[in-house]
Amino acid sequence: MSALAGVCCRAVALVAVLATAACDGASAPVGAPRTGAATSSVASTVPTASAGPIYRAQDLDLCKRTDLRPLADLSLTVARTDPTPPLGRPGVACLFELRTKDGHEANLRVEASTPVSAEEARLLYRSTGQVTVMTPVGVIAGVGDEAEAFTRRSEPGFKYAEYMVHARMGNLVVKVWLAVGGASYVATETLAPKALTVLRATQAAVPTV
Repeated sequence: MSALAGVCCRAVALVAVLATAACDGASAPVGAPRTGAATSSVASTVPTASAGPIYRAQDLDLCKRTDLRPLADLSLTVARTDPTPPLGRPGVACLFELRTKDGHEANLRVEASTPVSAEEARLLYRSTGQVTVMTPVGVIAGVGDEAEAFTRRSEPGFKYAEYMVHARMGNLVVKVWLAVGGASYVATETLAPKALTVLRATQAAVPTV
């Protein structure tokens, strides 16, 4: 009986050593530093591994790459462009400051952000809905792993209609905001397909690693 007990003890010790080694190997962070237990780090790598291509937007010039032809029937002219990138995350952007034919303000902002993992992209995507003052209008199908749109109407001395759509595809988050002023509100049904066209073109333009 004592020999059998010794064998059992050695087996238990071997299992413990193997379990400890597996935990140590999984504890190395992947992507940006994250807090929490080793099991959390392992879980955060799963979306990246299963998401397919890894996107990198940092070298894309959206001011040059964005095609404004989908906006042609709005009769807008470009007053200036601003390539300031998204704040606090890897990515690129372009703000087109526009004018309508009767001199009202209009704007188009296009952003492409590529965090290091699909999980971080998911958190970024969700944060937009949490901080925006715009009204959600629902989920958009067929433009990524998840997508949704928002609208807003205001009167800063004229009628100002806004439409924003954003979508996540793996570690890529693209956001398009289109706003047009005038004597009357531009219909959401007019702004939505234009913003979606720009969003799809931007998704297609972002290279993979």
